[in-house]
Amino acid sequence: MLELDRAAPVGRERSALLTARVQSGEMIIFERGGRTLGYAVVRAHAFFGRDFVELLAVAFGDRRNGIGSFLIQSAVDSSTTERIFTSTNQSNIQMIGLLEKAGWQFSGQLEGIDEGDPELIYYKNSSLNQ
Repeated sequence: MLELDRAAPVGRERSALLTARVQSGEMIIFERGGRTLGYAVVRAHAFFGRDFVELLAVAFGDRRNGIGSFLIQSAVDSSTTERIFTSTNQSNIQMIGLLEKAGWQFSGQLEGIDEGDPELIYYKNSSLNQ
C-alpha cells in the first residue's frame, strides 16, 4: 500500500496515515498473486455523520481492470450509514469517471482546498437505504 501511495500522482507520503487506517480496520485491500493492487480507506461517520471514502488507489499498471470498481462497490456494500460520500479533485478525470460509472451522484463542490482545482463531492445510497 505504501508503494501505491508513493506512486500516486499527488506525490504525497502518507505512510503514517495508511498505517493508522490499516490498524483501525478502515481499509479495504485488493490483492492478487500476493501483490496489493489497490486499496480504499473508508472512515465511518466521518462526513457529517456519514461514511466517507477518504482514499482510493489502484496500482498504475493495473488500472482499468475493474479494481477501482470493486473497491468503490465494496465501500458501498460495507457502509454503516444509509448514504456514503467521497470527494475528488475536479482534475481527477479517472476518479470522476469511476464514480459516475458506479452510479454515484454529484453533491457539490468545495473551493479553497487545492487552489484552482475544486474538490467535487459525490454520494451513493448504501444497501442500508434499499
